[in-house]
Amino acid sequence: MCLVLGQTRCLDNHAAVKRTRKRVVCYYTNWSVYRQGLAKYQPANINPHLCTHLIYAFGTFNDDFELEPSDKYQDIEKGGYARFNGLKQYNRGLRTLLALGGWNEGSGRFSELVAEPEYRKTFILSVIRYLRQYNFDGLDLDWEYPGSRAGSTYEDKDNYATLCEELRAAFDAESVLTNRPALLLTVAVPAGTKTIEKGFNVPRLNAAVDFFNILAYDYHAVTDPLTDHHAPLLPAPDTFGSFGPGPSVELNVVSGGERGHSDYTVRFYLKLGAERRKLVVGIPTYGRSFTLIDERFNGLQAAASGAGTKGKNTNEDGYLSFYEICEHVAVDEWSVYRPHPDAMGPYATKGQQWVGYDDETAVKTKAEYVRDNHLGGIMFWSIDNDDFRGRCSGRPYPLIEAAKEAYLAPAPG
Repeated sequence: MCLVLGQTRCLDNHAAVKRTRKRVVCYYTNWSVYRQGLAKYQPANINPHLCTHLIYAFGTFNDDFELEPSDKYQDIEKGGYARFNGLKQYNRGLRTLLALGGWNEGSGRFSELVAEPEYRKTFILSVIRYLRQYNFDGLDLDWEYPGSRAGSTYEDKDNYATLCEELRAAFDAESVLTNRPALLLTVAVPAGTKTIEKGFNVPRLNAAVDFFNILAYDYHAVTDPLTDHHAPLLPAPDTFGSFGPGPSVELNVVSGGERGHSDYTVRFYLKLGAERRKLVVGIPTYGRSFTLIDERFNGLQAAASGAGTKGKNTNEDGYLSFYEICEHVAVDEWSVYRPHPDAMGPYATKGQQWVGYDDETAVKTKAEYVRDNHLGGIMFWSIDNDDFRGRCSGRPYPLIEAAKEAYLAPAPG
């Protein structure tokens, strides 16, 4: 299946596409260890054969621009890094990376870092030393987002590309000097076109990084006045009128969320010069939830008063892990609707609560899209939000496993 705006054709001619290892990239959040009871998640819970690349979120850097742990107690004193990287003894092909940044880091310190050659040099030397010390195979830069948030400047777009180029050169030089495999360099990149244009020099980044992790979710924010699915693969059919696609088919900043869909984002990166084999498409293992104004109107585009009630385990307004959602459906009898199964995942609702999410069918469809369009892989945020104990379906990690099976299966024809 080659999904492109509902038509059965691929993005373009793939005859010359370079073969590459198929990537199944999984983020692990170091704060999930603080969840209670059966929701507690730590490196020991990770199946070392589930993913090809594991990314530890998040590291940080100090005021001297040197890498350091974000949670020294868990990451180092309690052995978080050691147990995480120790998974490679069970799977010799597994690669581990440390993610740096994240939403809460913001832009100000990153902007200061990339602006000065001396700061960048200090940082790069620190990165190599730190990754080798703790046995990581690479660095995932997760600046959210240059050029778009407080503390950032117009120059960040090119300065960020310069940092990545210098990291690549240093990683390669260190590899030659030590006769060790070169450290990997990846970047987490946004889905919204405005954010991409402001902060990401795609051709320069493409030459420097091993692959891009596209954050292909949160196209709709829980601050929006209407409910909508936060991670559609394609636009809903009703976004097409008699005169072709309407404005919501593209990515525009609306009420704090960037509206759009994964296929549009992928096409945009390709148009800007990203290599197809380097585009890894993100799939959420969480849902975005809303509180309805009137429970009688509970479909897509229903009026909402704000974020949904926080989950008992994840404890974040407007955010539910997949295991919390499937528990609501199975135990609390939330109703599930699938109005556009080829375009997006389902939504579930009960009373004034509403959540859009990806189920096994939705992740399979996305994985087939990645496979059939010869993209660089699938990525999950995050491994600890999937039903890792298998309480809902009877098998652990039902979303990641379903997507992986579809992605690795031979393409039809």
